Parts: sequence; structure tokens; C-alpha cells
Amino acid sequence: MSFYIWTIVALLAGTGTHVLKKIIERRKTDTTFTFKRWLTAYPYKTILTFMAGVAGYLGFMAAGELTYATAFMAGYMANSLGGAAE
Repeated sequence: MSFYIWTIVALLAGTGTHVLKKIIERRKTDTTFTFKRWLTAYPYKTILTFMAGVAGYLGFMAAGELTYATAFMAGYMANSLGGAAE
């Protein structure tokens, strides 16, 4: 059970890492940009990211390939996919 909890934490960390990267990039041109503004300005991307992250996580689990690294990358790539929807 704790393996799944930690892989979910890794999934969230991957998503958070990519969000932080995007916020840092945005703050170079707009110093008032915040995390809260990111979430509220792009609600459909937040939903898309969540759905893609869960799908990736479950896909790795079904394939028997779920590890901490694959969970992290599923989260990172899910947010990247949300960003590609611009």
C-alpha cells in the first residue's frame, strides 16, 4: 500500500516540477505571475493535466511498469501535455 502512496507523491512531484518550471519562465516577463493565477487562468489545462496524469499512472500500473521514476515522469509529461493545448 505504501508503494502506491509514494508513487502518487512522485506523480504529484512530477506535475509540480513542470508547473514550477512554467511559472519561472512566465515570471521572467511578468513578475506578478503566481501559482494561484496559473491555476485560475488555465482551468481546462488543470483538468487535462489531472486526467492525463491519472491515465499515465494507471497505464504504467496496468503494464507492470509502475516505479517511482515512471510515476514522476507521468506527472511531468501530463503537465507538458496540458501546456501543449495552448
